[in-house]
Amino acid sequence: MVNNTMRITGFASGLDTTAIIRDLMKAERAPLDKLFQKKEWMSWQLDAYRDVNLEFSKFQSKADKLRYSSGFNGYKATSSNTTNALVSAKGNAIQGSYELEIKQLAEVAKIKSGSAINNTTGNAAKATDKVLIEGETASFDITTAKGSATINIDDTDTFASLANKIASATDSISGKSLDLRASFDETTSSFVITSKEMGKAQSIELNDITGNVASLIFNGSSATSPAFPPFRVEGKDAEIKFDGTEITNLTSNKVTVYGVDLTLLKAGTTTTINVESDTESIFNNIKDFVESYNSLIDSLNSKVKTPRNRDFQPLTDEQREDLSEKEAEKWDEKAKQGLLYNDPIIRDALTNLRGKMNNPVSSIPSDQFNSLSKIGISTAYMSKDGKLDINEDKLRKAIAKNPDEVERLFTSDDGIATRVYDQVGKTIDSLNKKAGRPNTAVNLDNSTLGKSINDVSTQMKTWEDKLKMIENRYWKQFTAMEQAINKMNAQSSSILGMLG
Repeated sequence: MVNNTMRITGFASGLDTTAIIRDLMKAERAPLDKLFQKKEWMSWQLDAYRDVNLEFSKFQSKADKLRYSSGFNGYKATSSNTTNALVSAKGNAIQGSYELEIKQLAEVAKIKSGSAINNTTGNAAKATDKVLIEGETASFDITTAKGSATINIDDTDTFASLANKIASATDSISGKSLDLRASFDETTSSFVITSKEMGKAQSIELNDITGNVASLIFNGSSATSPAFPPFRVEGKDAEIKFDGTEITNLTSNKVTVYGVDLTLLKAGTTTTINVESDTESIFNNIKDFVESYNSLIDSLNSKVKTPRNRDFQPLTDEQREDLSEKEAEKWDEKAKQGLLYNDPIIRDALTNLRGKMNNPVSSIPSDQFNSLSKIGISTAYMSKDGKLDINEDKLRKAIAKNPDEVERLFTSDDGIATRVYDQVGKTIDSLNKKAGRPNTAVNLDNSTLGKSINDVSTQMKTWEDKLKMIENRYWKQFTAMEQAINKMNAQSSSILGMLG
């Protein structure tokens, strides 16, 4: 802040000192205004680079979709009854119609109390009720396919806390979880204990050591002694017949057969599964990729070919105050033209991408689909910007006739999608070094532009301090002048008074 101490305005001289110094400081501020405009321009550039970075990232995700076989899943599967089974085709699905018979679903090992459990007063138990009467203790062993643990209960345990102890039980030797889920249901006043995994290999066994808590959990009511110890349950394997082949020992209700993912829903049912060609999804994936490429090319060409309008520099705060909001917006629009004019990173990216899209794939023989042009995708006639046209009929025929060749064209180690993905990655790295990643905080930005902006900010701070000193100097000079004139005027008045 400028020091206002002992400022004397033009009382003696009659000059508008404030206006004079303000005008003088406008001239002095010219270098600072230049630095401000330079910083503003670089900040705009940084934002523009980061916007381009996002455009490349978006396009890269399209290329990524076609780098793998999953992007060329040329088949679709349907179920004649989706309440019995859900289906989806993988890339290696075999076309045809198949009968699926679900004989048995895979199940977890599950203990559910045989009847409602009563509390110590003989009423239907609540989760917060105590399991034992005051002064009593009990213990039982619980064993699963994962190991065995001893559960100890005292007169402070409720039915809810007992369920928690069971769910968190660990093997007494290894310390690993027994992989159980356990809860006490207040609506039915019963325990439900299950293994986390399915299949016949899963089991839960309860054995009372002292007391009758294991019997209570298993049988319900208020049993006072074990009825049929030990109390044991086992899970079940899923069993199906697919296309006439028996398949057993399935420890999940999700299974893949003939390249078809099956989700089994209902036992004792028969469902027809149809697998057929789905060229449209492949076509749409490729079309989406090409259209995204064209959109990117359009955007980048516009940026590198639009020159800067040097008649419109970034507005300083004082200049902006002299304009209306609409005038300032129009000015900013013109001032921001050419932010990335002739930018080498973008120009290199355009050249490299054009080559990656159009050059043949060297690992594929020339008599096969080794270039986009062979499947109906080529540079538009007389095009100078590198955009691509799609012959949709030719592309659909290529997919239908040789889907494997179309897939290799994109997914090979030097395939179209693979090399485009890699090239875009290199461009993104260059943009990160130039302007930082999108949404990078200012204090964490170590990019080239970020450092330049910080350097200019430092220069501006130095100039602001210098201008304060200059303004103070002007005030001191004008104050000294006013004091001298005032002294001279006083002397003149004294002389005139002496002359009478």
